[in-house]
Amino acid sequence: MTDLDKGRPGDGGDAPHPEVRSAPFFPGLGGRAGGAPSTAGVPLSSPPSVPPPASGSPPAAPAAPAAPPAPGPAGPPAPEHEPADRPAGEDVPPGPGTTATVKGRVTIKDEVIEKIARLAALEVGGVAALAGGPWPAGQPGTPGVRIHLQDNAVTLDLAVVVEYGSVIMDVAKAVKSNVARVIGLMLGMRVLAVNVSVEDVRVPE
Repeated sequence: MTDLDKGRPGDGGDAPHPEVRSAPFFPGLGGRAGGAPSTAGVPLSSPPSVPPPASGSPPAAPAAPAAPPAPGPAGPPAPEHEPADRPAGEDVPPGPGTTATVKGRVTIKDEVIEKIARLAALEVGGVAALAGGPWPAGQPGTPGVRIHLQDNAVTLDLAVVVEYGSVIMDVAKAVKSNVARVIGLMLGMRVLAVNVSVEDVRVPE
């Protein structure tokens, strides 16, 4: 008999020996070999594990850079050069669609002004004709019209024949207004006065 047989229960040994169990193969896994589960060295909480990429799948491609903004609508091309400033008083040559100031002088004969005044007076209803006028006979010019020029202003004298049945004062006022309006529009002259002299009354034919 060996020394190991002395410690078995019931053999009259001094004290009972504890039950001997085999140690687990993996210390961290309990219950496989009959031992209690061990918590030594195991953290209470661990971050969630990221599953590895599946075998055979290509790695994720890097993010593509942002595309540049699309260009806006093209504006008018910039001029190649800016025109140089012209000195004061220099004439600018006319361009397309522009009107240049041409130097020169415009002369209007007295007969033109007299004829325009005569035609304007005959436009008025109630005027039968223009008479010779109260000025001396034989004076050159348009019969029934005499003008007095002063710079760009004019004074006109008219001698008219009024149709019978017309209101003479109304006809005379209408002649003054129409002659002044037409002279101002056609000739661009300032009319100082229009003097109307009624010389005769004529029965309309």
